[in-house]
Amino acid sequence: MDATETRAAADEERSRLEELVSRAMRGDREVLPALRDALDRYPALAKQAGDLAARAEDAWLGLLAGEDLLTAEAVRRQLAALRAELAGPQPSPLERLVVDRIAACFLQLQYADVTYALARDPGASVAALREMQRRQEGAERRYQAALRQLAVIRKLLRPALSPLQVAAGIVAEERAAPKRQTTTASPRLAGVN
Repeated sequence: MDATETRAAADEERSRLEELVSRAMRGDREVLPALRDALDRYPALAKQAGDLAARAEDAWLGLLAGEDLLTAEAVRRQLAALRAELAGPQPSPLERLVVDRIAACFLQLQYADVTYALARDPGASVAALREMQRRQEGAERRYQAALRQLAVIRKLLRPALSPLQVAAGIVAEERAAPKRQTTTASPRLAGVN
């Protein structure tokens, strides 16, 4: 096959896949066997379509930014930086899940903060303000709980030190820490001077 034929075959395959995905998204159950086969052949498609954390993020961004693409893109970048910083260089699968949860909770909390702040005009009803404050407090609790969960997971995933490492650590700490000379005068002698 030459390059032109290869490109034509790839275009035809992409067109079939797009049609399959389109029918599946409309709920056409007849395409289910072919869809399963396509998801097996294209794991990246399954990963992208099944990324519920990304869907939740998109939904919260839609609420936060609406049609404002600048805000949406800026927040996306902020979330990517937050994820990278929290996940670290080699996160475990469990850490990645919790970091995704933290990002979702972060968006929920920011949305609750923004809506509560914008609703604080003199015409807002007391009941509406209470409900917004309740949502804000709930979002804060979920965010803090997700952060604590990451700390717990990191503590549990940290490899235990062997007795030799513990002993070496104690010796190293003793060498590193300067010995303080503590001179405590006896109360009787302090009174004599």
